[in-house]
Amino acid sequence: MQLACPRCGVRDARVAHRRSIGEFVRALFGTYPLRCRRCNARWETSVWQEGDWRYARCPKCYRQELTTWSQQYYNPPRSVVFMLRLGATPYRCAACRCNFASFKKCKERFTWRHEERAAPGGPEA
Repeated sequence: MQLACPRCGVRDARVAHRRSIGEFVRALFGTYPLRCRRCNARWETSVWQEGDWRYARCPKCYRQELTTWSQQYYNPPRSVVFMLRLGATPYRCAACRCNFASFKKCKERFTWRHEERAAPGGPEA
């Protein structure tokens, strides 16, 4: 899916409201309208691009940078609990903080990248 804005290049998109019956039908087949939050550009993207249909994605913003969550700290809806009992994986979107469950595997694991630097004059490993 193309989540980067074609006009400004920022990856801050949201699902746009569908304007016509044709957009509703295309959404049933995996083509969704998106809108950039920064410049308000509107475009359509497909889940069939690059084989992304095989991987889990956030149900709100369609991103695939996901982490996991623990049921100990979150009280999910019954439908999510049911999916977890059937063996689904609990995922959390790093961008919009949406917790959900999916049977699909994760394409991209989100990690906070902190560069550890050696202290000046200290031992280097």
